[in-house]
Amino acid sequence: MRSRTIKPFTLIAHRGGSAARGENSAEGFRAALAAGVPALECDVRQAGDGTLVLLHDSVVPLPGGGRLVVRHASLEALRIAVPELLTLEEFLEEFGARALVNLDLKGSGYERQLARVVERWGHPERVYVTSQHAASLRRLAGFLPIAYRGLSHGHTFTRMPRPVAGRSAFPVRSLMAFQLALTLRLARADVVALQHRVVTPWLTRWLRLQGWQVTSWTVNDPREAMRLLRAGVRALTSDVPVQLLQSLTNRQLRPTIAWTWDELFRQTAAVPA
Repeated sequence: MRSRTIKPFTLIAHRGGSAARGENSAEGFRAALAAGVPALECDVRQAGDGTLVLLHDSVVPLPGGGRLVVRHASLEALRIAVPELLTLEEFLEEFGARALVNLDLKGSGYERQLARVVERWGHPERVYVTSQHAASLRRLAGFLPIAYRGLSHGHTFTRMPRPVAGRSAFPVRSLMAFQLALTLRLARADVVALQHRVVTPWLTRWLRLQGWQVTSWTVNDPREAMRLLRAGVRALTSDVPVQLLQSLTNRQLRPTIAWTWDELFRQTAAVPA
């Protein structure tokens, strides 16, 4: 039976949530915050000089032709190619006290550096780190235990036309749950970040019973957002967070305002959907 209640949740601006203003850009993040979006997501990579930068792609084009491989390029060279480029330190300094933050690792091997940057900033309790790599999250658990860690799962489902649902999908869901449980324990993760088509009430409930919170990406349709919230998802990552926020507000639903991720995830009082 479909749940008619919704647990406390938050809304996350995916890369700032504004393609028009530039992904992972200060202008995009500012616009999301000005509209009332309570959480920001950004992509994190390591440049060749060790600096952590906000970039999604592993390669960036140069203005005059050619390209730079991010992990081999200096910050100075990357800023020639991407003038609006932010470092992780700059992002946390400007936005970390104004929103919960979700750092999505686009590589591995720089977990210790990320922990150092976050610790210098001083508020690891406001950080939720996601990655597809279980080994990366496991290393991060040793370096930055206070931050929430989420295993990102479901990338192979991004081209599916509809959610994994119905009786015929039960074997798929059961196998997925078993594989997830093994990987989540290996990763020492607190959260599983599921591609939205993967989410079902059964899977979300089962994961919660095992001790894991569930967030979902990338959610742009208001009807899909409602389905996910009724299924028990605690955070929605969206490319259009401002529009989604307005749609939810029209339904008398507002994201929970929390100072830390722990505060959000520990709230359990549900409201009518």
